Amino acid sequence: MKSILVGNGINIQFGGKAYTNEFIMKRVKYKAKLDCYDSLFDGTLNNEEIVCVLNSFVEITNDILDKKYDDCVGDDEGLLNVLNDFKSRYKKINASHELMLEDWFFVLHMFFLKNKDISSNLRASKQGFEMLILSGIYNETKLQEIYIKMSAKVKKFFKSFDYIFTLNYDSNLEKLTGKNVYHLHGDFSVLLNSENPENVLGFIRKKKNSRVLIEGMEHCFCNALLDYSGYEKLRVANANHNLLVESEKFKWLYDNDEKFKTDLLSLTDENYEIFMTKINNPSLKIATEYYFHELDNIEDELHIIGMSPNNDGHIFECINKNRKIKKVYFYYYSDSERKLIEEMLPKNIYIAKNVNELWQSLNCTKKKYNTNHKLPEEIDGFIEVFNSLSNDTVSKDDILYEVRNIPDFEAIRLCKLVKEELKKRNLENKSIDKDELIKGFASVSSIALTEGILPSALYMLYVIYSNKISDI
Repeated sequence: MKSILVGNGINIQFGGKAYTNEFIMKRVKYKAKLDCYDSLFDGTLNNEEIVCVLNSFVEITNDILDKKYDDCVGDDEGLLNVLNDFKSRYKKINASHELMLEDWFFVLHMFFLKNKDISSNLRASKQGFEMLILSGIYNETKLQEIYIKMSAKVKKFFKSFDYIFTLNYDSNLEKLTGKNVYHLHGDFSVLLNSENPENVLGFIRKKKNSRVLIEGMEHCFCNALLDYSGYEKLRVANANHNLLVESEKFKWLYDNDEKFKTDLLSLTDENYEIFMTKINNPSLKIATEYYFHELDNIEDELHIIGMSPNNDGHIFECINKNRKIKKVYFYYYSDSERKLIEEMLPKNIYIAKNVNELWQSLNCTKKKYNTNHKLPEEIDGFIEVFNSLSNDTVSKDDILYEVRNIPDFEAIRLCKLVKEELKKRNLENKSIDKDELIKGFASVSSIALTEGILPSALYMLYVIYSNKISDI
């Protein structure tokens, strides 16, 4: 039996930089500037406040690194281990997007530990960040279209596995292979318990017309597990699985066990309603399944692709406890990852393999193009302007490297997107005020981040190619 477990590296391989941590978090900020989250927060936070909150994480993070939050941890050994790990991975950050996605939740947790007088806001704040990050990951449905870029050889490779597990929320592997895929951390296509009418709570809330689901933003209300602790994710997943198993007995117990009936009457009104709804509607689910029990029972071979050995310790703990797994082929991206695999994981079952060699064998390495873009004169001045317009300081070398690796046909396509967006924002070509001008720049940056290129690089391409798209 062969199984495979994939992480976000798969999406980066086939979808590009748009699915890196940096681009995801930058997208969140620019979408906020464009008022894209007004409906999510129902007027409780405006775009400026969201951007301000995101930027505030720089100071909080650096204060944590400067040991100003150490006294908040107390004797909580688990949290202390997370804090020490956090400090080992960062020195100082200059921008909020330098934080890894799930480290945002650690910083948030530490902030509320230090500010106990407002700690009652932690849950709502965490839910807000979850929705923002899920929006950034989803990338306006483009995330769900990555499978189109996967070749027949890649399809054949993934179809060769008996079981497919993923830490990602997208449905690309299902669409590619037509096979069932087990989402260990949640799935964009499955709603939260409270919003899912196929689940007991969602069924109840739908009848009462009390769901908060927003049309067009269903992905922000999916069942994703987001937390700074992988072990907390595992705890939730296991608790849900056990509840699902136990709930299948409720109907029988209600019909045959008087004590069970009596105990039901002692429950709060809300819990009584949940139990009785499940009993009266056996097909409804009482919780979300995250399929760790399936991972616990795989046998023989496991292949791991697109994951870092430095993260997701709870996953490796599950794998290492499974005595039925004989070999784990761990595909590494860099030599530093290879060393971690060889040093941290049991040598008797883990075998490190170079993922780039795999991609070469499947003919899906990234194409390189010879380009001859005519760069503007006095380029340093242009780059300073581009960085200012995008509000995102990037080095000249990084911008030029990106520009030179974008072929002419792709540059023209991207510039047409920019021109269409700017035209749409000002159909009558009227003079606009400062706020609209800022939003116009933000919309260009948002296009760049959605497409997976640096905003400053897109501004430069637009200067180079604007005369070739004058017909739009």
